[in-house]
Amino acid sequence: MARAEGILRVLIIDSSLTDADAIVNVLRSAGHAVRATREDKPAAIEKLLSAQNWELILCRENIADIQPMDILNLIQHLDKDLPCIIIADDKSHETEYFSSIVKDVVLFEDKPRLQFVINRELDNLFIRRLARRNERALRESEKRSKTLLDSSRDAVAYMHEGMHIYVNQAYLNLFGYEEAEDIAGLPILDLFSADDHPKFKAVFRQFTEQTDAPPVTMTGNGLTAEGITFKAEIQFSHARVEGEDCTQVVIRDDTVINQQPKAVIPVLDDHDQLTGLYNRSRFITELEKTVHRAAEGEGDAQLLYLVLDDFFSIKEKVGLATSEVILKSVSDLLHDNLAEQEVIGHYGDQVFTIIVPNHDDTYVDERAESFRRTIDDYVSHVAGKTIDLRCSVGIARVNESQLTAEAVLENADRAAMKAQHAGGNQVIRFRAQTNQTGQQSSESWRQQLQKALQDDNFTLFYQPIVSLHGEEQEFYEVLLRLEVNGELIAADSFIQHAVQLKMMTEIDKWVIRSALKALTIHRQRYPKTRFFIKLSEQSLHEEAFVDWLSASLSAQQLNAHALIFEVSETMAIDNVEQVRHVIERLQGLGCEFGLEHFGSGIDFSNSLKAFNVDYLKINGTFVENMAHDVENQAAVKAIIEMTKEAGKRSIAEFVSDANSLALLWRLGVDYAQGYYIHEPSPEMNYNFEDDEL
Repeated sequence: MARAEGILRVLIIDSSLTDADAIVNVLRSAGHAVRATREDKPAAIEKLLSAQNWELILCRENIADIQPMDILNLIQHLDKDLPCIIIADDKSHETEYFSSIVKDVVLFEDKPRLQFVINRELDNLFIRRLARRNERALRESEKRSKTLLDSSRDAVAYMHEGMHIYVNQAYLNLFGYEEAEDIAGLPILDLFSADDHPKFKAVFRQFTEQTDAPPVTMTGNGLTAEGITFKAEIQFSHARVEGEDCTQVVIRDDTVINQQPKAVIPVLDDHDQLTGLYNRSRFITELEKTVHRAAEGEGDAQLLYLVLDDFFSIKEKVGLATSEVILKSVSDLLHDNLAEQEVIGHYGDQVFTIIVPNHDDTYVDERAESFRRTIDDYVSHVAGKTIDLRCSVGIARVNESQLTAEAVLENADRAAMKAQHAGGNQVIRFRAQTNQTGQQSSESWRQQLQKALQDDNFTLFYQPIVSLHGEEQEFYEVLLRLEVNGELIAADSFIQHAVQLKMMTEIDKWVIRSALKALTIHRQRYPKTRFFIKLSEQSLHEEAFVDWLSASLSAQQLNAHALIFEVSETMAIDNVEQVRHVIERLQGLGCEFGLEHFGSGIDFSNSLKAFNVDYLKINGTFVENMAHDVENQAAVKAIIEMTKEAGKRSIAEFVSDANSLALLWRLGVDYAQGYYIHEPSPEMNYNFEDDEL
């Protein structure tokens, strides 16, 4: 039988005091110590849900001022992990709730079932809370372990299948490398003299074949990045990192250790040198504390993610030194505007993050607006130039539903991106996806999409694809957005409805027409610019599509070579003959062709043989965080090698971090795209001449 962790806090939504007392008696008869609150007014209910922590909501179905679906949507809007049970007088409307987040619908008279359902949902809630608590404890333990490893004087590394997945600073120092990314994915054999390779392989093979083997030690000649050899003692032991079996390697060199009697890890300052605010690392630590307090019921908070609009263009206009002066001025303004107990950090180049320890949406919205106005009112006069600043602010809640600081940051970042995509200089709150959009009827979606086609409610965004080893080109991928109630939503949210309604050919043509117009104008200044454009399956089967495209290119007086069309590998496999036919005709016009999400098929080598394409875009699921996943590294490496052998060009999509980008460069990928390089934007403002990559 379920037991609350102390007092069971229950919110009963009912207009009848007598019925509410009957429900409380059901809880008490089940052995719970109950603290119940009854309410039936919408504003008061929202305030109670926002300000207090609850274990359970029991909602009567027939209340004058509020409907159960309103309560369910409010719970989802507030992103609460809070079970809600509807108590009905009959089940005539039961099916209406099946697609909602309600946990059950129980008849008021069926007290035994109500007791059973309450106990079941409390059991589930406490198990989820325990899981979150254990996960936080595990992360804290892993964090402490990593801190100890990073500060260890012994050179320590972890390997999976002979490849480095983690190295500490002492390990980098020993072998003469500056950054962990310089060694990530490198075989350990590369760090030892070739004369020792046979012995090393024999010892390592014997060790790995016995999963319960004790630590094994051998000696050999280490090889630094400069080619200098040194005598080393190497110890192997079995370990697990993030649930994966791996090998811990500890290397000791007496000479190096004796020359370094003190720890070689510098103590990093908590504050950003430029702005004086908390740096990213310290701010994340503060946010983690806030997440932990919220999870323990000690008070919710909210995160503001403030991004200076068009700062990339401003930096190009005024130069690096002047842009740093502007950032310093902005940080001072934001710091002066802080309220008591608010925490601010300089999270990235043009990004500032602020923790507001308050659950009240109205108050936090006002705080966000205050910061936005502070930036909007500021005009910088530096180096003889006037810079009028704007910013976009995203807001995300910090409550028990958020397991990590990273999840909160991601939600706030998404909201800030929406604000920028909607024109910038505004505040948008992150809202968890609800079922309402998904429940729109087909006719409703047809009307909305047709209106978007007629009124140009679609918008194009562009994401650059940059060269690592390929020919220098100015590539952008064209991405589609739909404006809904003043917000821009990505194609993932509506494209399946367009497919079901067989409207994709119309939408593809809208995209191509709009892209050709934008490209024609852009190429007047940047004549090398080319577009990657997705094609739907419906357009592939449209007999007149290629003829229409040819006419559209002629109307814009645009060379067909400016376009590269792409379809997913899985769709191509499902339509082999049709895709071959379309590729041949498009290449006949002068266009190029690519397969995206390459590697999705069971045997992707067959896809390469089946289609005469020019580009292969490596499946992003392999690329994301590939620096920490040896299997994904192997898949990416195989695809790149296969692409080179076939004389094609490879593109890595979804590049999300510096380690993955560095590893992709070492593996020889031709091109790369992803949020780490540049997020999608309504402007084509990427500087392809910048050689920092």
